[in-house]
Amino acid sequence: MPLRKKQHIVRFEMLLTKELSEHWQTLANKLGISKAELVRRSMAGYRIKTIPKANWQCYWELLKISTNINQIAQAQESSINQGLTPPPIDPVPFEKLATEISRLRAQLILATDGANNEAEDSDDWEN
Repeated sequence: MPLRKKQHIVRFEMLLTKELSEHWQTLANKLGISKAELVRRSMAGYRIKTIPKANWQCYWELLKISTNINQIAQAQESSINQGLTPPPIDPVPFEKLATEISRLRAQLILATDGANNEAEDSDDWEN
């Protein structure tokens, strides 16, 4: 997710080896950001990590499913409010399912299962 554009007014220059410069450029390209932004994020202590495209696709598909579940629940409630008798649906599984979908979406983007993994402690941009 792109960060808000900030106006950078102080210039900072550094010398790199050609290999290091190319390595940083490759990483920046992989992340879809500029080399300068890569350096800013790493110097600010942000964890530099790529999120696989499949995770983003699953993230959005889970959002669609969650939206559909909410629409079913709203239609059920609307029918009851209009005095109709819809087929009985237990709302508890819907609430649990919506909670589980939210948890899964967070895991896809944050790449965490709530446990501390050694893989989480290292950054993708390090060799």
